Amino acid sequence: MIHIPVKTLSGLLRGLQVVEAIAADQPAGLTELCRVLGEDKSAMQRVLATLHEAGWIRPLPDTPPRWELSAKIVTMAGQAHSTSSLLARARPVLTALRDITGETTHLALLDGGKLVVATVADGTHTVRTALPIGQVHPPETSAAGRAILAHLTPAERTGHAESAEALLSTAEYDRIRARGWSLCEGAVQHGSTSIGAAIFDITGAPQGAIVVSAPDTRLTPDQYARTGELVRDGARRLSGSAEE
Repeated sequence: MIHIPVKTLSGLLRGLQVVEAIAADQPAGLTELCRVLGEDKSAMQRVLATLHEAGWIRPLPDTPPRWELSAKIVTMAGQAHSTSSLLARARPVLTALRDITGETTHLALLDGGKLVVATVADGTHTVRTALPIGQVHPPETSAAGRAILAHLTPAERTGHAESAEALLSTAEYDRIRARGWSLCEGAVQHGSTSIGAAIFDITGAPQGAIVVSAPDTRLTPDQYARTGELVRDGARRLSGSAEE
């Protein structure tokens, strides 16, 4: 995290926290938001009124009102999605990987402490893995998470993990790092197998991963090595540029 030596705006921070809380469990009411964020009702009402006036949230016709995000958040996300240099460079890589394998490919990026699906190229088969943009991956069990954790220290892995007991052994992370790709067999979605490879920023730190996902009836063990090499090569094409 970059340290900027200025005083932050507590009101703006609280407003962003409210947006995140509503997004996590919408629609959300005043009492629920106060409980989650530890805020008194008067202060929370002012934040909600401000966000509503700015067009970020809208009330449902309930009494008392419950709040959900407006379409403005979707519009801004779409604008960012279409203009990000990393995402723009990732799309042809994911599309090429999809065209070779026929399977769903995606880019997951580290966002704070979360690993989030940023863009997806849907597979060509009628039955395929479906991944919504914005889905959060579990770092310990997902192919993307395992690919990233393989390039961290044991202490860093524990810090990123939601459940330290679900982490792989050090030897397994060493194997992932050496071959350049990771494997997830049904740990995130039953009946689905995923293979991932980490991408790195200009400092060499992992910033995300690209992944191929498919039903386990098609992505079988005899295909792991070849698919892993394809994913690894695609990740290398996206690595080495500064965080966008």
